[in-house]
Amino acid sequence: MSTLIERLPGLLRRRTEGEAAGEPATTAATTGGGSENEPVVVWEAANLMEAYVVKGRLESEGIPALIRGEAVGAIYGLTAGSLAVVKVLVPAPLVDQALTLLLDAEDETGDGETGDGEEEILE
Repeated sequence: MSTLIERLPGLLRRRTEGEAAGEPATTAATTGGGSENEPVVVWEAANLMEAYVVKGRLESEGIPALIRGEAVGAIYGLTAGSLAVVKVLVPAPLVDQALTLLLDAEDETGDGETGDGEEEILE
């Protein structure tokens, strides 16, 4: 099959300028991406529902996000345990912006409790 692809470069893949001159193809010319845009985990959610909330918050601020988790957790609707854990990823250049947004949102939605189990009185 690979010899067929090499004989029909115009139909199945694009030829680079180097290939047209007889040079072998490089991986950078064929893979189409670099490590500077690799997705990075910014949040590890306990379940799929939490991951969708975090993803929605990021996307509402213009930050593209992906959700990655075990398929069996989604299939069976698991909400607890290691199979329910879901990761939220964003492109590497937007990690700092996403973390700042998520940490600020976490501070704003505090549960009003102090570390000793007593409720904090807000005036």
